[in-house]
Amino acid sequence: MLVVFIRSIILYIAVLISLRVMGKGEIAEMNCFDLVITLLIAEVASTPMENNDIPIIYGIASLIGLVFMQTLISVLSLKFKSIGTVVSGKPSILINKGKIDYKALKKEKITVNELLEQLRIQGYFNLKYVQYALLETDGNLSVVPSTNYNSTPSKEYNHLPICLIQDGKIIKNNLKIIDKDENWLYGILKSQHINNIKDVLICVLDEYDKIFIQKKYE
Repeated sequence: MLVVFIRSIILYIAVLISLRVMGKGEIAEMNCFDLVITLLIAEVASTPMENNDIPIIYGIASLIGLVFMQTLISVLSLKFKSIGTVVSGKPSILINKGKIDYKALKKEKITVNELLEQLRIQGYFNLKYVQYALLETDGNLSVVPSTNYNSTPSKEYNHLPICLIQDGKIIKNNLKIIDKDENWLYGILKSQHINNIKDVLICVLDEYDKIFIQKKYE
């Protein structure tokens, strides 16, 4: 048991040193490449910790190799932009000039509901107040508010924005909340010259009971 205890302490120190060598920025702004390296570090450290038959030097050598590769690629990424783009990717514009980019959502495998959730976390409950939304390489969402964001009416909200259609599908429970039926919704779509509900990316009843509709491709 004493051997396991000592090995655990040594490997803990080795992992701690490895993470410090990688730098604080790598931990705070972790992209896909950094995540893979971190997972591998945890794996190579845990294997000799669990199995006393594996020499501890093997685990330390693996840690050194991973840190070396991470440092090398980080340096190359700074010198050569193309390498950084391949390794870390680049930000994706999910909302462009107030319009959701449906193709970008599909490429990043993000649903409309997930996008709306992230916007709410950022404090944006209404799409009309968002000019740009970028998915950063570390998975965070950066939002640029529209010019009228700070000039919103001072009157109280009637309710929170309610999504009625997402990605061509009616959310029936939300229709019940506002005491409306599908015929009322189809009437709204018809007034906007939309004949096929599958063409609708999102339809929202905002906090002032105004309808916001965006088609999938526009």
